[in-house]
Amino acid sequence: MAAARPGDGSPRPVVLGRVGAPFGVQGWLKVQSYTDPLEGIAGYRVWELYRGTSLGRRTVLDWKRAGSGVAVRLEGVDSREAAQALTGAEVRVERAELPPAAPGEYYWHDLVGLDASSPQGVPLGRVAEILEMPAHPVLVLEGDRQRLVPLVADRLVAVDLDAGRLTLDWHPDD
Repeated sequence: MAAARPGDGSPRPVVLGRVGAPFGVQGWLKVQSYTDPLEGIAGYRVWELYRGTSLGRRTVLDWKRAGSGVAVRLEGVDSREAAQALTGAEVRVERAELPPAAPGEYYWHDLVGLDASSPQGVPLGRVAEILEMPAHPVLVLEGDRQRLVPLVADRLVAVDLDAGRLTLDWHPDD
């Protein structure tokens, strides 16, 4: 199964963060940003908020740094109670809104769902998720068993998004 190519206009939502607790009493929200840099999340002007089902689309009116995160003010959220109602919601944007990745770079979102194999063609599993660990990200591969593979240049041999696969320098018994 081929994965959709980056920037191909596919209506695939990408999770960029999660709404945290209210920040003050005027409707501001703390947001845990998954972007790099953290404040990059505020550059996406319209967010879809999702918690089990869509909570609607909201326009970012203002933002500021708040400790180790970001605080935002969203259209239609002007009280602490309204902000509290959004706590825990995922912040999503459409995949097509992301800028193209540089050559040789990939959005993690695009790697999830790809089939992984060794350079010898031995199947290792499908990328189920990517965990951010202190030292480096880790691919979680699901197949005949679960494998955890460091997502580092030495291990990532090739990525073919059109074919829906990636090649990892990883022994099937590891």
